[in-house]
Amino acid sequence: MKHLEKAFGNKLAIALFIAPALILFTVVVPLPILHSFYMSFFKWDMLSEMTYTGFENYKELFSDEIFISSIFHTIEITILSLILQVSLGLFLALCIVNITRGRKYYQNAFFIPNVLSSAVIGILWFFVYNYDFGLINSILKTVGLQSLQQEWLSQKYVIFALSITTCWQWVGYHMILYVAAISGIPQDIIEAAIVDGAQGFKMVSKIIIPQILPVLRVSIVLIITGSLKYFDMAWIMTEGGPDFASETIATYIYRTAFNKLQYGLGSAASTFLFAVSILITIVINKFAAKREIAY
Repeated sequence: MKHLEKAFGNKLAIALFIAPALILFTVVVPLPILHSFYMSFFKWDMLSEMTYTGFENYKELFSDEIFISSIFHTIEITILSLILQVSLGLFLALCIVNITRGRKYYQNAFFIPNVLSSAVIGILWFFVYNYDFGLINSILKTVGLQSLQQEWLSQKYVIFALSITTCWQWVGYHMILYVAAISGIPQDIIEAAIVDGAQGFKMVSKIIIPQILPVLRVSIVLIITGSLKYFDMAWIMTEGGPDFASETIATYIYRTAFNKLQYGLGSAASTFLFAVSILITIVINKFAAKREIAY
């Protein structure tokens, strides 16, 4: 133990331990980003020679109606994912955090979808949403509510349907984070709040949420960055359709670069997505840091 404490007190030893991972991260991670940014100034179909075009790819990108609509679809999915995953995850965490018997069962049950492949979940929910034999319409038919049966992956409902599927996959993960954070709140704070008359919604809004704000910040950043690069589920279930109604920025990048072989235009969209992700992460961290200081 003393040897371990001595090692952790030695800055040179710490530097030697983290150097390999730090070098790997700083060299490997930025390379694809810089390469994509470089390629965004060229026109290239992966077969012929590259042609330098300056900012033409960016001009073409923002004049493309499909790309503009993909931005709005991504924003819609991000907002719905935030509302559904944060509120439901927090609700579930509050429900099971004080359970003594069966708590691990509920945690595992809600966490299981998180370990499944997105491809498996996409195929599973594709059949759940099927109009003729899907689970939702079958239940509605069984209880006599045929009038509510819908084409759940139609233009009108597809964004909401994809957001529900994503929530089903990830809500258990965020619930686990919230349970751990709530369990770490000092008991004397809870008892003092109860003595002051804080219960129910007041306890959650005035005591619990401020106390778990750092974890909420991490959770929100993960949801937003995950939604901004939303690809796998949308591609498996709808391929961005019908009629580009579920086209996200990520599916647009894939379709443009690898289906249409417009690699430069796809790189320009990738650069835009990277810049937006960084900007949003910085804004969230700044805002949350101010709130944490305030509390």
